[in-house]
Amino acid sequence: MQISQESAANMATKQQCAECKKNISDRYMLKALDQYWHEDCLKCSCCDCRLGEVGSTLFTRANLRLCRRDYLRLFGTTGYCSACSKMIPAFEMVMRAKGNVYHLECFACQQCNHRFCVGDKFYLCDNKILCEYDYEERMVFANMTCNYNALTQIKRQTQSLSDDLSSGYGSPSPNSL
Repeated sequence: MQISQESAANMATKQQCAECKKNISDRYMLKALDQYWHEDCLKCSCCDCRLGEVGSTLFTRANLRLCRRDYLRLFGTTGYCSACSKMIPAFEMVMRAKGNVYHLECFACQQCNHRFCVGDKFYLCDNKILCEYDYEERMVFANMTCNYNALTQIKRQTQSLSDDLSSGYGSPSPNSL
C-alpha cells in the first residue's frame, strides 16, 4: 500500500485524521488506505515508527499497519543460508548466487574465508563460493586428475627412456666411433 504526502493548504475542506479523529491543520498530511492521517498518527502497530518517515510503503494484515521490517518479521518467509545452513529471517539483507542465498557474513570464499568486496570476482563451484585464486587452483588440480592417464603415460615413457640410457641401449658403443 502506498503512502502519499499532500499539502493541507490545497484542500478546500479540512480532513479528519483516521487515527485521532481530529481535523488536520498541519502543513502536510499523509494519505494511506484511502484515508488521511497526521504525520505523527500514521505509525507501525509493532514498533511505533512513523510510517511516513521510513518510506512510501505500508503493509496491512490482521488489522495491523506495519512497516516493511515488521511485516516481513511477522509474515514473511524465512530461508536457510547455503553456507552455514542456519535460518535467515525474512527481513535480513542477503547475498544471492544463482539459487543460493547467504547471510552477508557467510558470503565469503569457502576455501580460504576471504570476504568479498564490491567488484571482486567469485565463482560458484559445486555449490561452494570460491575466490578467483582458489577457483583457479581447483581447476588446475581438476585438469590434472582428468589428464591422469596422459600423465601416467608420459611418466612411463620418461622412465623407459631413463632405463634405456642407463643400460647403454641407444648410446653409441666405443667400437662404433
